[in-house]
Amino acid sequence: MNTLSRAAACCAASLWLAGCSSLGTTSYETIRIAVLGPQAQITTEHVNQLTVPALVARLGQSEALLLLASRQQAVAEWHGVDQHLVTCNGKLMHSAGLPAEADVLVALAENDPFLGDLRNLVDGLIVTRLVDYPARYLTGVPQHATYSLGPSETLEIMGQQVELQRVDEAVSMPALGFKADNRYWYDPADGRVIASAQHVAPGLPELFLTEAIPAGAQP
Repeated sequence: MNTLSRAAACCAASLWLAGCSSLGTTSYETIRIAVLGPQAQITTEHVNQLTVPALVARLGQSEALLLLASRQQAVAEWHGVDQHLVTCNGKLMHSAGLPAEADVLVALAENDPFLGDLRNLVDGLIVTRLVDYPARYLTGVPQHATYSLGPSETLEIMGQQVELQRVDEAVSMPALGFKADNRYWYDPADGRVIASAQHVAPGLPELFLTEAIPAGAQP
């Protein structure tokens, strides 16, 4: 991973530690209510108790609710009780606590579609990124991604039917013998990714991410 990406990751980690205290007690109580318990399920009611946008993360049978801590252009930081995610227009760049085997650092390529407007995606675009898996002691693993425009689909998000455009991402990591198909759904009005299904690491189920906006909050 290049120096700039590592510096950005370190900066994100420090902001996470500094930002935890800025999220109110009520918000954290809401997170705990949502994620604790043998059959915990995050509901629209839980989300509407918040004052900031939230990210619903589901990995296998585990589900977590994370709050938006900061957003600078397309890069957003999300904090949960024990989780920390950084996304770039929905693409996972950094994760911690999902569990450790899913911890990842992703350096986006210069021509990465998530750095621009997905509405301008060139069908068949190929990019190569470098990926770190800290818990697996793997650094700088090349990841090749090929993009194609999928169909327009209707997803149910927080009880509402939303018409979104799908983007398909076929990833391969030859060094790990790993291949996967990821999907992203963006709002055709502004190109912002609302939901995604991403394979974070070999041997793990899909990570489903859905951005949920509380009633009255700004995206």
